[in-house]
Amino acid sequence: MIENIFITTLSGFAMGSLLMALSNRNIPAPVARERWKKLVVYFLIVHTALACAAGGSVSMFIFVVVIVTQAAFELWRASAPPAFGPGRYRIATWLTFTVIAAVAIAMVPMLSSASWIYLYLLVAVFDGFSQVVGQLVGRHPLAPRLSPGKTVEGTIGGLVAALLVGLLFRELVWPDPGAALLLAIAIAAAGLSGDLAASWVKRRAGIKDYGTALPGQGGVLDRFDSFLAASAMVGPIIYFAGLA
Repeated sequence: MIENIFITTLSGFAMGSLLMALSNRNIPAPVARERWKKLVVYFLIVHTALACAAGGSVSMFIFVVVIVTQAAFELWRASAPPAFGPGRYRIATWLTFTVIAAVAIAMVPMLSSASWIYLYLLVAVFDGFSQVVGQLVGRHPLAPRLSPGKTVEGTIGGLVAALLVGLLFRELVWPDPGAALLLAIAIAAAGLSGDLAASWVKRRAGIKDYGTALPGQGGVLDRFDSFLAASAMVGPIIYFAGLA
C-alpha cells in the first residue's frame, strides 16, 4: 500500500507540474520561478508528513506538536495589537486555534498510521490541485474578501482530485465507496474552512504571509491550516465511527 501511495503522490505532482507549466505560460518569469520553488518545497513537505504518519504515533506526535508550536508563534505575531482590531477578535481567534490544536494533538494516539496517511493525503491533494487548477482555469473568486487567490474552479478541481484519491485508497479507512466519498468531502470541507479562517486572520492583520519558515509557503500556519482543521474536525469522526 505504501508503494501505491508513493506512486500516486509522484503521479499527482507530475500532473500538478504539467498544469503549472501550462498556467505559467503567460506570466512573468520571476512569478513562475516562485511557483516552481513553492511546488518543490511542497513536495518535500508532503512526503515528510506522510513519512511521519507511516512511522507511528511518536513521529506523528512530534510532527503535529512542531506544527502547532510554530503556528502558535506565527499567530501570536499576526494577532498582536493594535493592527488586529478589537480584543474580541483576538479572543475568538485564539480560542478557535487552541481548541483545534488541542483536538489535533489529542487525536494522534487515537488514529492509526493508515488513518493519518489517508487524512493528510486527501488534505494535500485538495490543497495542491485547488491551487494549480485555479491558476490554470480559475475565473470566479470563491471568497474574495478572505482569500482573493481562491477560485470556484480551483476548489472544484481540488475536490474532484480528493474524491478520486479518497476512493482509490478507501481501504486505509473506510472500504465502502459511498462512505469513503462522504469522508473525502468532509476532509475537503474541513480543510477549506481552516484555510479560509487562517486567511481571515491575515486580512485582519494586514499581512500577506505568516512567516518565512517554509520557503514560498507563507508560513507554517498557512501551509498546515487545512491539515490542523481536518485533523480536529474529521479525526474524531474517524475515531468514533470505529474506523481508526
